[in-house]
Amino acid sequence: MNVVKSFGAVLGILVVSLFLFQGCNSSTGSSGSGLIQQRVQVIPAVSSLKASDVTNSNLSSTFITVIVKDSNGNFVPAGTPVTITCGAGFLGNVNSTDLVSSITVTTDSNGMVQVRYTAGYTTGTATISAVSQGNSGSATITIT
Repeated sequence: MNVVKSFGAVLGILVVSLFLFQGCNSSTGSSGSGLIQQRVQVIPAVSSLKASDVTNSNLSSTFITVIVKDSNGNFVPAGTPVTITCGAGFLGNVNSTDLVSSITVTTDSNGMVQVRYTAGYTTGTATISAVSQGNSGSATITIT
């Protein structure tokens, strides 16, 4: 169960609000001017994976979905580039066996992209980050 806490402050004509979501492991980033800004949200299908076993060729993987919205809160158009990186583990296109630490893909008509994340060979925390048009977001996956 996620718990939402909200804090707000009025600074001149700018209203600043902060929402804290307990139990979530993804974040939405934004930058720019105005009250509504472009957002990049990174959503892993699972929050933890087993470390991959290179000896038995057992690769532990999941899907990562990135959602990009424009300054009006609408999904960006199809073909908008998104660069996704991971600090540990590997990324690849959904149907590809090529594994890399950084990949650039383009959004579909719903402002989304999906890539496969494959866990590395050691335990710890993997951060998956996405950047689109200068805005970013990230999520973490625990490797056990």
